[in-house]
Amino acid sequence: MIDFLSNPDWVRPQMDFLIYLQNIRINCSDIFDKIFLSITMVGEFWLPTLICAIVYWCIDFKAGVYLFSLEGFNKLFTYLFKMLACVYRPWILDSRIHPSQLAIPYATGYSFPSGHSAMSSAVLGGCAYLLKHKIWSTILICLVLLVGFSRLWLGVHTPQDVVIGLLTGFSLVFILYPLIDWAEKDRNRYILLTVIVDILTIIALIYIYFYNTYRMDYVAGKLLVNPQALKDDTLITFGYSLGFINGCFLCAKFSPFNPKETPLKQLIIRGIVGSIIVIVLVKYAFKYVLLGGLQVYYAASLAFLIGIMITLVYPIIFIKLEKLIFNYCRRKNE
Repeated sequence: MIDFLSNPDWVRPQMDFLIYLQNIRINCSDIFDKIFLSITMVGEFWLPTLICAIVYWCIDFKAGVYLFSLEGFNKLFTYLFKMLACVYRPWILDSRIHPSQLAIPYATGYSFPSGHSAMSSAVLGGCAYLLKHKIWSTILICLVLLVGFSRLWLGVHTPQDVVIGLLTGFSLVFILYPLIDWAEKDRNRYILLTVIVDILTIIALIYIYFYNTYRMDYVAGKLLVNPQALKDDTLITFGYSLGFINGCFLCAKFSPFNPKETPLKQLIIRGIVGSIIVIVLVKYAFKYVLLGGLQVYYAASLAFLIGIMITLVYPIIFIKLEKLIFNYCRRKNE
């Protein structure tokens, strides 16, 4: 456990800043809470996944592999840091903090680092890096910073949580692009990367489950944070992330495709059907996986399959279907 992250001398000025924002929030209309809650949703599971998927299926395959890698690695690192640091939420560290009730359902578990800040900086930061367009890249980076500020405004994270979350995501943006570029030069390297990532993730899970000691603090006989529940959530999230990483790496090795060679009409159909699948699988089915009461190992397996479905199974299906339809239309016209 990294104790200095919860040191009062380090936390106190951050709490004072949150209370300053809180006083402004209390004196403002609830509409601002709703606006910032909408902004914070950019860092939720389903929207970054949808952005990655549209790029992957319909715009640029290599860029999509890069973005899915960013999403997957970001989740792995963020949850690992959370379980290593074990930092409580601001309202637990300081009773003066009263977070927005609208944000509470999206602020579970440990606080450090901010997962929403990390996810938005990874995926949107990756998009900005790929675009290299001054105006659009600036807009995307501003949106990332707004996501970070929204976590502070809503009172669910401290500045240290947000800053480290942003740094985690932005660091991955610059680390992973040359790694994907290296793998693209010899696609056998994707297999090597898959094996390495899977082995390291298993080692991390073993440590999280069996060797790390967690805080067990009680207030009025109630456990503040249940480490077992968070270990289970981590296992499920790791499964989800590995599904993306394994799926897109295996697709890059065995079944790469080029959206740029596909007619626009097919790309539109592909994107619409795929978007429906992502929303159903990630926004709704994944919520059931987390909250449906399944045994954790089954839930983690389902989460892994969701990632595989989006990055490997669906691309194989649409490639085969489009070929069948193309061949059928060609024979019909002959």
